[in-house]
Amino acid sequence: MGKREKPIISGDNTGWRPLICHAATVSWLALVLHYAWENVQCRFFFIHRVNLADPWSMLQAAGGDVILTWIAHLVTAAFTGRWLWLHGRWTRRVWVALFGTALVLSITIETYALATERWAYTANNPRLPLFEVSLLPVLQLLLLFPLIFFLARRWRWM
Repeated sequence: MGKREKPIISGDNTGWRPLICHAATVSWLALVLHYAWENVQCRFFFIHRVNLADPWSMLQAAGGDVILTWIAHLVTAAFTGRWLWLHGRWTRRVWVALFGTALVLSITIETYALATERWAYTANNPRLPLFEVSLLPVLQLLLLFPLIFFLARRWRWM
Protein backbone atom coordinates (compact mmCIF):
# COMPACT_ATOMS: atom_id res chain seq x y z
CA MET A 1 0.00 0.00 0.00
CA GLY A 2 1.47 3.35 -1.07
CA LYS A 3 1.74 6.42 1.15
CA ARG A 4 -1.26 8.17 -0.39
CA GLU A 5 -3.52 5.15 -0.72
CA LYS A 6 -6.14 4.81 2.01
CA PRO A 7 -6.75 1.45 3.64
CA ILE A 8 -9.22 -0.77 1.81
CA ILE A 9 -11.40 -1.02 4.89
CA SER A 10 -11.42 0.56 8.30
CA GLY A 11 -10.43 -1.27 11.44
CA ASP A 12 -8.46 -4.48 11.54
CA ASN A 13 -8.20 -5.61 7.93
CA THR A 14 -6.41 -8.87 8.58
CA GLY A 15 -7.91 -12.32 8.58
CA TRP A 16 -11.36 -13.36 7.44
CA ARG A 17 -13.48 -10.82 9.33
CA PRO A 18 -13.38 -8.07 6.66
CA LEU A 19 -14.26 -10.53 3.89
CA ILE A 20 -17.13 -12.05 5.86
CA CYS A 21 -18.49 -8.59 6.75
CA HIS A 22 -18.13 -7.49 3.14
CA ALA A 23 -19.98 -10.57 1.86
CA ALA A 24 -22.74 -10.22 4.45
CA THR A 25 -23.26 -6.54 3.72
CA VAL A 26 -23.39 -6.94 -0.06
CA SER A 27 -25.63 -10.02 0.15
CA TRP A 28 -28.08 -8.49 2.62
CA LEU A 29 -28.37 -5.20 0.72
CA ALA A 30 -28.82 -7.08 -2.56
CA LEU A 31 -31.55 -9.31 -1.12
CA VAL A 32 -33.53 -6.42 0.39
CA LEU A 33 -33.30 -4.09 -2.62
CA HIS A 34 -33.95 -6.76 -5.25
CA TYR A 35 -36.86 -8.16 -3.22
CA ALA A 36 -38.46 -4.71 -3.10
CA TRP A 37 -37.92 -4.20 -6.84
CA GLU A 38 -39.30 -7.64 -7.74
CA ASN A 39 -42.45 -7.02 -5.70
CA VAL A 40 -43.11 -3.68 -7.38
CA GLN A 41 -42.45 -4.73 -10.98
CA CYS A 42 -43.79 -8.28 -11.18
CA ARG A 43 -47.38 -7.68 -10.15
CA PHE A 44 -47.96 -4.97 -12.75
CA PHE A 45 -45.76 -5.87 -15.70
CA PHE A 46 -45.26 -9.65 -15.80
CA ILE A 47 -47.45 -12.71 -16.33
CA HIS A 48 -45.89 -15.67 -14.53
CA ARG A 49 -46.43 -19.01 -16.19
CA VAL A 50 -44.41 -21.21 -13.83
CA ASN A 51 -44.88 -19.59 -10.40
CA LEU A 52 -47.28 -16.94 -9.21
CA ALA A 53 -45.94 -13.56 -8.12
CA ASP A 54 -46.37 -14.45 -4.45
CA PRO A 55 -43.95 -13.49 -1.65
CA TRP A 56 -42.12 -16.83 -1.81
CA SER A 57 -41.58 -16.56 -5.58
CA MET A 58 -40.39 -12.98 -5.17
CA LEU A 59 -37.93 -14.11 -2.49
CA GLN A 60 -36.63 -16.81 -4.86
CA ALA A 61 -36.26 -14.23 -7.63
CA ALA A 62 -34.43 -11.90 -5.25
CA GLY A 63 -32.15 -14.78 -4.24
CA GLY A 64 -31.27 -15.26 -7.90
CA ASP A 65 -30.63 -11.52 -8.13
CA VAL A 66 -28.18 -11.80 -5.21
CA ILE A 67 -26.25 -14.34 -7.29
CA LEU A 68 -26.29 -11.91 -10.24
CA THR A 69 -25.00 -9.18 -7.92
CA TRP A 70 -22.06 -11.40 -6.96
CA ILE A 71 -21.39 -12.15 -10.63
CA ALA A 72 -21.20 -8.39 -11.21
CA HIS A 73 -18.86 -8.12 -8.22
CA LEU A 74 -16.60 -10.87 -9.61
CA VAL A 75 -16.49 -9.35 -13.09
CA THR A 76 -15.65 -5.94 -11.63
CA ALA A 77 -12.98 -7.49 -9.39
CA ALA A 78 -11.44 -9.13 -12.46
CA PHE A 79 -11.48 -5.81 -14.34
CA THR A 80 -9.92 -3.87 -11.45
CA GLY A 81 -7.65 -6.56 -10.01
CA ARG A 82 -9.05 -5.99 -6.50
CA TRP A 83 -11.56 -8.14 -4.60
CA LEU A 84 -12.61 -5.22 -2.41
CA TRP A 85 -12.72 -2.81 -5.36
CA LEU A 86 -15.80 -1.02 -4.08
CA HIS A 87 -13.78 0.48 -1.20
CA GLY A 88 -11.35 2.10 -3.63
CA ARG A 89 -11.81 4.77 -6.26
CA TRP A 90 -14.56 3.99 -8.77
CA THR A 91 -12.75 4.41 -12.06
CA ARG A 92 -14.14 4.10 -15.57
CA ARG A 93 -13.24 0.39 -15.46
CA VAL A 94 -15.60 -0.11 -12.50
CA TRP A 95 -18.50 1.57 -14.30
CA VAL A 96 -17.87 -0.28 -17.57
CA ALA A 97 -17.75 -3.61 -15.72
CA LEU A 98 -20.91 -2.89 -13.71
CA PHE A 99 -22.99 -1.58 -16.61
CA GLY A 100 -21.68 -4.15 -19.09
CA THR A 101 -22.43 -7.01 -16.71
CA ALA A 102 -25.89 -5.59 -15.95
CA LEU A 103 -26.75 -5.37 -19.65
CA VAL A 104 -25.46 -8.81 -20.58
CA LEU A 105 -27.08 -10.57 -17.60
CA SER A 106 -30.46 -8.85 -17.83
CA ILE A 107 -30.88 -9.23 -21.59
CA THR A 108 -29.68 -12.86 -21.53
CA ILE A 109 -31.96 -13.88 -18.66
CA GLU A 110 -34.99 -12.11 -20.10
CA THR A 111 -34.43 -13.64 -23.54
CA TYR A 112 -34.12 -17.11 -22.02
CA ALA A 113 -37.18 -16.67 -19.78
CA LEU A 114 -39.31 -15.54 -22.71
CA ALA A 115 -38.05 -18.34 -24.97
CA THR A 116 -38.82 -20.98 -22.33
CA GLU A 117 -42.14 -19.30 -21.43
CA ARG A 118 -41.27 -18.83 -17.77
CA TRP A 119 -43.07 -15.49 -17.96
CA ALA A 120 -44.60 -13.08 -20.42
CA TYR A 121 -45.14 -9.34 -20.41
CA THR A 122 -48.31 -7.37 -19.86
CA ALA A 123 -49.34 -4.90 -22.56
CA ASN A 124 -48.13 -1.92 -20.51
CA ASN A 125 -44.63 -3.31 -19.88
CA PRO A 126 -42.04 -1.03 -21.55
CA ARG A 127 -39.74 -2.87 -23.98
CA LEU A 128 -36.13 -2.41 -24.99
CA PRO A 129 -36.61 -1.98 -28.76
CA LEU A 130 -33.51 -3.69 -30.10
CA PHE A 131 -33.93 -6.86 -28.03
CA GLU A 132 -37.70 -6.91 -27.39
CA VAL A 133 -37.18 -7.61 -23.70
CA SER A 134 -38.65 -5.65 -20.82
CA LEU A 135 -36.82 -2.46 -19.93
CA LEU A 136 -37.58 -2.97 -16.22
CA PRO A 137 -35.17 -5.87 -15.47
CA VAL A 138 -32.48 -4.07 -17.44
CA LEU A 139 -33.02 -0.94 -15.36
CA GLN A 140 -33.15 -3.07 -12.22
CA LEU A 141 -29.61 -4.30 -12.68
CA LEU A 142 -28.27 -1.04 -14.12
CA LEU A 143 -29.54 0.89 -11.09
CA LEU A 144 -29.32 -1.61 -8.25
CA PHE A 145 -25.81 -2.97 -8.86
CA PRO A 146 -24.14 0.43 -8.33
CA LEU A 147 -26.55 1.33 -5.51
CA ILE A 148 -25.87 -1.92 -3.62
CA PHE A 149 -22.11 -1.53 -3.91
CA PHE A 150 -22.26 2.17 -3.03
CA LEU A 151 -24.30 1.44 0.11
CA ALA A 152 -22.02 -1.48 1.04
CA ARG A 153 -19.08 0.88 0.70
CA ARG A 154 -20.72 3.37 3.06
CA TRP A 155 -22.16 0.85 5.51
CA ARG A 156 -19.18 -0.90 7.00
CA TRP A 157 -19.55 -3.32 9.89
CA MET A 158 -15.84 -3.29 10.53
